[in-house]
Amino acid sequence: MAELQKAAGVNAPLLESLVKTHFGPESTAKLSWSITKGRYVPSDFPRRLAVPQKLFGVRLWWKTIGEFSDNIGFRLELWRPEYLRQAEAFVADYNARIQGTKLALSPSFMVSPAVRGTAAA
Repeated sequence: MAELQKAAGVNAPLLESLVKTHFGPESTAKLSWSITKGRYVPSDFPRRLAVPQKLFGVRLWWKTIGEFSDNIGFRLELWRPEYLRQAEAFVADYNARIQGTKLALSPSFMVSPAVRGTAAA
């Protein structure tokens, strides 16, 4: 994926700075899942959009809210509806500042089975 992002002309430093602006100073887009470690690890390129989950002011883990994909254009797949407005502003801001590859927002909200069961009843 890193090779594709380099070829597509994604501005990773701008993307990371806008994530911090729109989602909070501790949020990041430079995380990837490590199969060997069984946790999220830092990445050189934007892969997952995550906000910190804290307990008593200490970050314990990351709450992933989306994923960056470049297989069909460069896009942000947003997984959590509560971050939709921030994501829309983030994508608009990124596209206004960049000359090359534009970022598209792809909301793909996942509903838990418990919520689906109560909605069907």
